[in-house]
Amino acid sequence: MLRSFAEKLMRNRLVKRRLPNGVAIFVSPDSQLKYLKREFDQDLSAIAKEFIRDSSVVWDVGANCGVLAFSAAKARQILAIEADPFLAHVLQESVALSGVPVTVVTAAVFSKPSLARFSIARRGRASNFLTDVGGRSQTGGERSQIVVPTVTLDNLLDISLPPTFVKIDVEGAEIDVFEGAERLLGQARPTIYFEAGTSTVDRCCEILKAANYTISQRSTTDWLAQPE
Repeated sequence: MLRSFAEKLMRNRLVKRRLPNGVAIFVSPDSQLKYLKREFDQDLSAIAKEFIRDSSVVWDVGANCGVLAFSAAKARQILAIEADPFLAHVLQESVALSGVPVTVVTAAVFSKPSLARFSIARRGRASNFLTDVGGRSQTGGERSQIVVPTVTLDNLLDISLPPTFVKIDVEGAEIDVFEGAERLLGQARPTIYFEAGTSTVDRCCEILKAANYTISQRSTTDWLAQPE
């Protein structure tokens, strides 16, 4: 009851926070309540510190409030891809606040360019999902539905330098994301940090191994794929 009240109270609100690398950004407790306690996804800050260099080209797919994107502030080029227009607005506000030149793409990444129904999760926008693909148990149900454009990872190669590092967190749509990445996996060959649950991880790994990637498990649902 208390959590539900807090989630409703914090809807559409922004608060300013500073990342471990010193960059100030806006976040929304409407995405994750832990932002009220000045907590971040420590794994994203750590992975950025481990892999991002001045020469890196970074794509943050399913960017949410941009913790990975802005943790990669020193990179040569950064794309933040986010389907939720509200969270895309949060990202743009953080670009203005921080001065970090992140390019925000307001779209969902999928297996083909099209239009798709997109569900806004009742228990926080970090759990938003493509309606026809699914979503994870922590969504708490659906708050509303919108229609969003979809693009493929290969489409993004037309507007960006080839990425050296890609983070993917798309709440159950990861198979579809990889199915639209033939050129990316075959030519650009970035390191990929992705979230996948038990229902999707086997197929994701199958696609990546077929493209000659080596995969290691970083946590229960987080995986790292590196080109051989």
